[in-house]
Amino acid sequence: MEVAIAVGVTVGLLIFALKASVGCGLAHLSFREIMLVASGYLLVATGMGLVINRLSIDLIAGMIRAGVAMHAILALCLIALGVLTMRAWRCSGRDLSRKTFWALSIPCPACMAATFLSCSVLADLLRISPARIGTAVGVMLFITIPPISLLLKRIPGGPDIIGNVMMLLGGFYIISIMLLPSYIQMQGVILRCVPPEMHSELVPAYLILMMLISLGYVIRKKGVAV
Repeated sequence: MEVAIAVGVTVGLLIFALKASVGCGLAHLSFREIMLVASGYLLVATGMGLVINRLSIDLIAGMIRAGVAMHAILALCLIALGVLTMRAWRCSGRDLSRKTFWALSIPCPACMAATFLSCSVLADLLRISPARIGTAVGVMLFITIPPISLLLKRIPGGPDIIGNVMMLLGGFYIISIMLLPSYIQMQGVILRCVPPEMHSELVPAYLILMMLISLGYVIRKKGVAV
């Protein structure tokens, strides 16, 4: 159980780092600005590690339940700012990516709350203080965001790239909001019908499906007829 929670927390943190890095890298922020964003994640993670035990479980659960509304607001911001960034670049040659990248780089409060709830469970199982877990989470984000951002800065193209990414992610959030409740109910039925030893075999199928969807998007962007 400890391994499963640790893997889930690690994957979630890598997604956090990748999302923040996409905003910093595609907006072509300077190294100093990227380090400021990474430092912000370090401070937030360390702070949540210090206060997570002082928050009531009802408050944390309320933050997680409010995740749908938060993701809806974030999705609308991503789509609106993505369209604004693309139109400004294509119509007048203005680069607004340095003013709109924050929609990609800011941490989602509900996701952070869910991540630290998992961290607190992991801390109890491993008998480690939540403050140390929070510091470890912050250090991991602080270390991973700058190199990924610098790597993404090498991608050629204008601000319309980050605009496309923002609209794509905003659309993904909206689809998730519509489909996730039904998926969770269906998944509960599936997992009750599938033997526990086969649960791990479902993961590669989901990963392959995500890869195929991503490949289809890349092929469409390249203009290859299928």
